[in-house]
Amino acid sequence: MQFYNTKKPQKAYAERTALRIITLGGTEKVTKNLTVYEYGEDIIIVDCGIGFPDIFDMPGVDVLIPDFTYLIENRHKIKGLFITHGHEDHVGAVPNLLLELPDIQVYASKLVGEFLKVKLNDGALKELGKNFHYHLMDPTTGTVDLGKFKVSAFRMNHSIPETMGFAIRSPEGLILHISDYKFDATPVLDKPADVSSIERYGKEGVLCLLSDCLGITSEGHTKSESTLNDTFIKLFDRAGKKQIFVTTMSSNISRMYQIMNAAQKLGRKLVASGRSVEQMVDVARRLGYLPFPDDFFIKEQECQKYDQGELVYLIAGCYGQSGSSLSRLSRGEHESITLEKDAIVIFSGDPNPPGADIMVEKVMDALTLKGANVIYGEIQENLHVSGHAVKGDIEKLTKMVNAKYFIPIGGSITKMRAYTNVLNFIGIAKDRVFECLEGDSVNFLFNKATKGDHVQTKPIYMGSNKLEELNPVVVRDRNQLCSEGVFVVAIPVSRKNQPMLDRVEIITRGFIYVKDSQDLMNKSKKFIGKRLGKLNSGKQNITNIKKKLENEIGNYLRKETSMQPMIIVHFITI
Repeated sequence: MQFYNTKKPQKAYAERTALRIITLGGTEKVTKNLTVYEYGEDIIIVDCGIGFPDIFDMPGVDVLIPDFTYLIENRHKIKGLFITHGHEDHVGAVPNLLLELPDIQVYASKLVGEFLKVKLNDGALKELGKNFHYHLMDPTTGTVDLGKFKVSAFRMNHSIPETMGFAIRSPEGLILHISDYKFDATPVLDKPADVSSIERYGKEGVLCLLSDCLGITSEGHTKSESTLNDTFIKLFDRAGKKQIFVTTMSSNISRMYQIMNAAQKLGRKLVASGRSVEQMVDVARRLGYLPFPDDFFIKEQECQKYDQGELVYLIAGCYGQSGSSLSRLSRGEHESITLEKDAIVIFSGDPNPPGADIMVEKVMDALTLKGANVIYGEIQENLHVSGHAVKGDIEKLTKMVNAKYFIPIGGSITKMRAYTNVLNFIGIAKDRVFECLEGDSVNFLFNKATKGDHVQTKPIYMGSNKLEELNPVVVRDRNQLCSEGVFVVAIPVSRKNQPMLDRVEIITRGFIYVKDSQDLMNKSKKFIGKRLGKLNSGKQNITNIKKKLENEIGNYLRKETSMQPMIIVHFITI
């Protein structure tokens, strides 16, 4: 079997252009997916998603986005952006990219396109949204020719409808890009994955497969989404006339359908609570994925007019986000909904983002203390089915595609290594698998793959409005303040520009309790006075003295306490 056309090249080796694949996200931390395909003067991009901050190391950070520097520098080459599916970690950063590159052409399914329209019709993005349009891309639209690339879509299954894989043809060969996927013979809202197309590509010859590796350490095959069809009917029936809340990912439309179907069968109406849930329900209804009558849906503001035993709340906050509708409900701060004693609260989703399990448990504890009966995966089976392929599915795809090279995506460093080991076990040499970190690249030339140059990237932190970039120094300072506190030294300076050492004041917060640490405070004042006297004798300017003094105080406190608070030295002229 040949992996692509191996006819004698028309150009000499030195003149031939290599295909370059660059992973700007979606490898080390599961989320923030963005892959660049570059051939000469042509670039196409697959996915552009957000990442989730580590709650311990990134205080005040709402989301992370990929570093677009390389794309901005090569904007003249970009032919199009292709989106595999509608999850935030694959599409959530598109508005941020459009702010930098407003002319980029977006190719997406109808569901993703309409979801983006909603995002771009919000707040500061409205002007951008007025000019936004997308090119419909689905398995029925044929091939898109963009420079040296020809891209076709084929149907895959995931936990959201209209998930696609892409067949990317280049002068160097055929690449298959299959991000989050599973094989589902009985999906809730979709048709099964297009296995025949995948097999056809495999027979044609695939140079490289990029595919999801997140579930590689789980044995067997991923269950069908339809295995949950009866779960919600049984739970709702068991609840009797009690108040019911269900939380899941706002983009999990298949799960929403199952929840709504169960509610309707038991004579309840549906309340969508939380902005993200409301928006996705609205888009899914317009596209026909949630075919329930208008009178089945009750506005959140009207819910108190109904007997609570007649409603089911589909509520945002399955990851325990502090500002979510469910979190506010757990604290008794919700504007429209009151939690009743003995209410049923069902968590139908896995806490995937870093630190989410801690946040989720905090919300569950608060709900429990208020008298709710919380039902979650550890105590109740069949509340969630993963949308990701596990070991058996990954082996199945690998054998069907029979690619020459492989690049695992959508996992983590550990998952990538496990992917390499599993493929090696079934006969694929480790040097055919490229484990790429953020910014790494792989070059393909004459049927050979080699590790390419590294593209330098930096973390991009976004604030609460998801459009406000936070300087890494601000994030670092916040983290230091949270963990070590602050140590402020106020030094009076006379009109003759002489420090008044006997009047130095120290103010500290979050570092030590001053009343219990007078000995340290006194020793610190003496140290500061001695060091300040030596620094000042050198006739240095105030800025240099301040910087050196802050460093020396930091070193001194670290030796004395093993802590490193933020040091601020402030000279006050009196």
